[in-house]
Amino acid sequence: MKAVFLAVLFLIIGGIISASVNSSLNVWYNALNKPFLNPPNFVFMPIWTLLYISLAIFIWIIDRHPHTQMVIKAKKLFVWQLVLNFLWTPIFFGMQNILAGLIVLLIMDFLVFRLICVSYQISKTATMVVLPYFCWLIFATYLNLSLFLLN
Repeated sequence: MKAVFLAVLFLIIGGIISASVNSSLNVWYNALNKPFLNPPNFVFMPIWTLLYISLAIFIWIIDRHPHTQMVIKAKKLFVWQLVLNFLWTPIFFGMQNILAGLIVLLIMDFLVFRLICVSYQISKTATMVVLPYFCWLIFATYLNLSLFLLN
């Protein structure tokens, strides 16, 4: 039940943040020069839906383990990367700041890489659940860097 609650919470927060910058998406973002591998806009919502669900499952799995120093570290890394995740959209779309968005993503890449290293010691299942998220972040970093270079 906790995983469902967290998934719904993450989806609501992500949805509110996305809705708050929707006009920027339609005007500013669509006018940018895009990299070769840039997916169409309609792809992002289903991907983020799955990723937020996987994040909820990940933290639920981690939370079920005894609260060792490693689990506490994983939770802290998770919270920090999640905060940055939620900040990226207003920074990139709301402020229309491609460079600051890239910096946020690079920090997220590092935090999630550390999260994977720590979570592997706690639960290999949790680590497998968060790997697609990490792969998407790397792809998002490529997109953000490409947008920075092309614009």
